[in-house]
Amino acid sequence: MNCILLQTLSTRSLQIVAAIFLSLSASAADRPNILFIVSDDHGWGDLPSNWDETEVQMPTLDRLAAGGVRFTNYHTVPLCAPSRACMFTGQNSSENGMWRGPGGVPGEHGYKGIKRNVTMLSEHLSKAGYQTGGFGKWHMGSIEGEAPNDRGFDEYRGFMSGTHGYWVTEKRSKILHNGKPDDATGHTTELFTEWAEQFIRQSADDEEPFFCYLGYNAVHGPIRTDESKPASAPEEWVNKALDRGVSFLRSDYVAILEHMDHHIGQLIDLLDELEIAENTLVVFVSDNGGCVMEGDAPGGRYPANNGPLRGSKASTWQGGLNVPFLMHWKGHIPKGTVSSAQVMHADIFATLLDAASIPVPKMNGNNPVRGLSLMPHMLSAGKQSIPARTMIFDLWGNIGLRKGNYKLWADAGRDATPDWQALIADIKATDLALYDLSQDVGEENDLRTKKPELYTSLKAELIDYFSGIDDEYPIPETIGEAEKKSPPAKPKTEAPKSKSRSINPEKFLKSRDKDGDGALSLIEYTQKPIEAAPARTKIFQGLDTDSNGKLTLEELKKSL
Repeated sequence: MNCILLQTLSTRSLQIVAAIFLSLSASAADRPNILFIVSDDHGWGDLPSNWDETEVQMPTLDRLAAGGVRFTNYHTVPLCAPSRACMFTGQNSSENGMWRGPGGVPGEHGYKGIKRNVTMLSEHLSKAGYQTGGFGKWHMGSIEGEAPNDRGFDEYRGFMSGTHGYWVTEKRSKILHNGKPDDATGHTTELFTEWAEQFIRQSADDEEPFFCYLGYNAVHGPIRTDESKPASAPEEWVNKALDRGVSFLRSDYVAILEHMDHHIGQLIDLLDELEIAENTLVVFVSDNGGCVMEGDAPGGRYPANNGPLRGSKASTWQGGLNVPFLMHWKGHIPKGTVSSAQVMHADIFATLLDAASIPVPKMNGNNPVRGLSLMPHMLSAGKQSIPARTMIFDLWGNIGLRKGNYKLWADAGRDATPDWQALIADIKATDLALYDLSQDVGEENDLRTKKPELYTSLKAELIDYFSGIDDEYPIPETIGEAEKKSPPAKPKTEAPKSKSRSINPEKFLKSRDKDGDGALSLIEYTQKPIEAAPARTKIFQGLDTDSNGKLTLEELKKSL
């Protein structure tokens, strides 16, 4: 009978138990709190410490950058959903399944969603014992299996879609709280900040590490650009911008960003108040480049500032790819570090896992993890270099490849994606442009005919990448079934095992067995009301193989 029970445990359950036990032996210093803040459509040039020609004033982000590390050469996918999916999976959007905004029918051609056999950042952290809370914009899927509470979040309060009006009223609201309609009203920036503050305070009281994901919709449209429309920012913030000479066109946009910066400052002050700043890693990044007024800009016509960079949101010109990115960890990351290293979206996944003392896997689903931990680079004030690599970006046939100073670019057409073999045929038939970004940051001088060998080599590398993508989109009813259908990872792709930690089921059981009956109930396991811990509830149910509502020491031991 015991053998049968052991055989019924899924590979995922074994991994979950191991991760939980490993997390218990890690000290608090090994598992910092994580405050992960993402702005929306925030152009590279509208972070003042990046570009002094902006009118935007962001003293909080300037302070965080001065006290930590600011990356001037960070690359993302130039659209909201794919960029977030890359940060949460450590992969390129063409690999994790979110090759554009979420949509379609699971199992049918053209479906856009993070693959079910891909484990997200929030899931990793939840398994490792983090309290997980998300607030604001999600935009990584809303059907069963895609929503935040299905993907590792104990609590999520925000909206599922790509955009939401800034002023939430009873009649104009898509706000959900753990999947159910929420009756909150007010300004989204203020609401999301308030909810994040409540979560951080509660986590500090519980003395458990927290992962707080804060997805502002600032500065996504609608933003007022003419007098016939109301402002999206509170009036006092618009007036502050106008009073110091900001143009009417830019006033609402500037006010939205400055209003957000002010509220980020409230959270940073909260970390000091709770005396947890030295054990909290703060990450700030924009999801993609800003929308500009010139031409027929993809993503809408709004007055963003991408600095000297060409292009905007939804294009793989540098204006769509390069965005603000900084990290701050008081007492750990050397102050005032400015890094020009070429880093990208997937590195956030690897870096946060590394900071939390979770081994970074080599594979996620059937494709490699592309991200690298930036911790060694940051802790050395940029002295430890980041390995050279090729970065590839695709948005519905809009292609970018960056290797060193050189970049390939083409709009190969949107008909093929996600049929990668068809896209390869389109790329082969297309003359791509070649730029030297060290000399031509504006991407104006095509060197394709002047450097034919380099061009041929990079184009072959681009084709080879798309040839190697696993294009299966496993969409079973449960994640467990997805793993059964997925081929097992080869030994060489398994995550390295830590030698410095020991698995101790006795310690785990003793620490949570409040009634001393030698087993863990769901309440004892989650250490929270059941309705407040949907992610941990699902983990418990997966481990409770006999479905008796108790998890015994023998079950824990035999599951390893």
